[in-house]
Amino acid sequence: MKRAMKLPAFCALLVLSASAAGSVAAPQGLLPAVVLPDSPTAVERSAAKELADGLEKCLGKRPECVAESDVREGRAPARPSLFVGATRAAKAARSAAAGRPSYQVDEVFLKSVKGGVVLDGDPARAPIYAVDLYLEKYCGVRWWSSDAAMYPKLGAVPVAGVDLSYAPQFKYRETYYLDGFDPLFKVRSKGNFSSLTRYMLTDMAFIPPELGGNHRLYFFEGRHSAYHSFFEILPTNTYFNAHPEWYSLIDGKRQPKQLCLANAEMKAEYIQETLKRLRGDPSVDFIQVSQNDWRGYCQCAACKAMMDEDGGAPSGPYLRFANEVAEAVEKEFPNVRIDTFAYQFTRTAPTKTRPRHNVVVRLCDIECDFARPLVDPSSPLNAEFAKDIADWKRVAGGNLYVWDYLANFKNYMLPHPNISQIAPNIRLFAANGAVGVFEQGDALCSAGSFATLRHYLTAHLLWDPSEDENRLMDEFLSGYYGKSAASALKNFIAVVENGPRKTKMSVGCGHKGVPFLTADDKLLAARLMDEAVEAAEKDGEPFAARVRRERLSVDHYMILNYDALRKHAAAKNVPWTRPETRGEAVENWIRDVKAFGVKARRETTSAKEIESYFGRLRDAGSGNGAVPMPF
Repeated sequence: MKRAMKLPAFCALLVLSASAAGSVAAPQGLLPAVVLPDSPTAVERSAAKELADGLEKCLGKRPECVAESDVREGRAPARPSLFVGATRAAKAARSAAAGRPSYQVDEVFLKSVKGGVVLDGDPARAPIYAVDLYLEKYCGVRWWSSDAAMYPKLGAVPVAGVDLSYAPQFKYRETYYLDGFDPLFKVRSKGNFSSLTRYMLTDMAFIPPELGGNHRLYFFEGRHSAYHSFFEILPTNTYFNAHPEWYSLIDGKRQPKQLCLANAEMKAEYIQETLKRLRGDPSVDFIQVSQNDWRGYCQCAACKAMMDEDGGAPSGPYLRFANEVAEAVEKEFPNVRIDTFAYQFTRTAPTKTRPRHNVVVRLCDIECDFARPLVDPSSPLNAEFAKDIADWKRVAGGNLYVWDYLANFKNYMLPHPNISQIAPNIRLFAANGAVGVFEQGDALCSAGSFATLRHYLTAHLLWDPSEDENRLMDEFLSGYYGKSAASALKNFIAVVENGPRKTKMSVGCGHKGVPFLTADDKLLAARLMDEAVEAAEKDGEPFAARVRRERLSVDHYMILNYDALRKHAAAKNVPWTRPETRGEAVENWIRDVKAFGVKARRETTSAKEIESYFGRLRDAGSGNGAVPMPF
């Protein structure tokens, strides 16, 4: 629910400071004009509407949209002008400020000028980014989620002291959260990539052209995914019997595991099938050429020779193959880029082969310890990845794309101790020259543990890795969950984040429980969450409901270890605030999960899975104090 709320303290200070320095706001009560070029593009029209919509909520009155020629020829009344898009005012300001009229990809340009502000940028989509940044940074607007926002009440619009010229390093930005499926919220979050996969129970709406559109991977119908293309292009039920030599030689026998990348006939067929698919969907600008999601690379003499030329790395033949497909694709589809994995057995960089200019290498960190920064040398898993990304920086240059894992994919509704790693990891990707990042979060569950907070942090940091993550988290906790609950929630997060350091455990992206928390910390975290719910009720039901949704993760781990935690609480003289019986606690949790419209509690392809899980929770015994995890 969108709420009009008081301007937060840091925004109020921004306005006051700017006013003292040079009158940041227009004269009180003077309604601004949203000024468009005389022949605006669809994106510029959308940007103007976004600006008018936002300012109407802040000012209480809707600004008028006018053509620039009306302003210049004096037909519009004298009032602050907010120039949206490639107006003459923007071009003049850009030329004076930067000395060059052209923009980098998604670059924005905001500048105070005589009589108003210019809001411009790379014409593909940046005018709407410029508008949203103006509303955020200078007006104090916040979009917490797709259905919760803050529009502070303003007496006038800021027109002086506006100065922002910025081009994001990450040209491709995707936050794979359920809430991020909403196209307008994705634009406001500066996301510009949309991937479809079978791990979706809710439709993803692509960003329409009038909002700038999105980069998009080709979607393979076979396994309902944009990823792992080998058997989508050359399925074994069509080709293996006739051409076993096209597939992996393993221990002297051809097996349908991966492809034999040295086989010329296979390569020619693969290219033709890829071109056929691109002809069928000319709207995409990326297509994967990538290994299947399992091991089994070819051991034939020719493939081994290619590996030996690249220091023994299996990634060598795979990158060569992607390059050859990319060369053929470019002749017919010069704007399409080939997306290939550096994943599991191909994660180590080759020593010789380099990607073509139209190939991006998608490096995946699935094996890592997500309770610690990827640059933490105390984690052997992370130290190996840090070496690999440095090697890929050398190999891939400006063609490196990172796939990062943010959720606990075996159970979204359990605490996951990686919130404090989001910022340092994104900065690591930036430092190693990545041009794109896919942050795989919770794309199925409407009640994943702090999914909205993770999305907010991630989206802002992908746009600008230098953002202060502590400020972002503080403003989100207060703005989204309410000021009364923010302190308890921050303390809860700290307990969860510090847990693996206490227990000296590494945490992957698929844990079945919360073994990284001691029994004492499980009880402490539960108490803090209860305090947060009680505090949020003071700020109103919308805030309380959001905190109750976060409590689902706590109630979940409590019922998974009910008797043991109850005995521990008694031994420590900690009050027990849960129901008398585990059965009642299970029923309460199931009721609340359904009330929040949860369709999935883990990565799955079926909405039936969660109902099955409910049944297993009801049936599971607790004789030893721990419910067997049914995975």
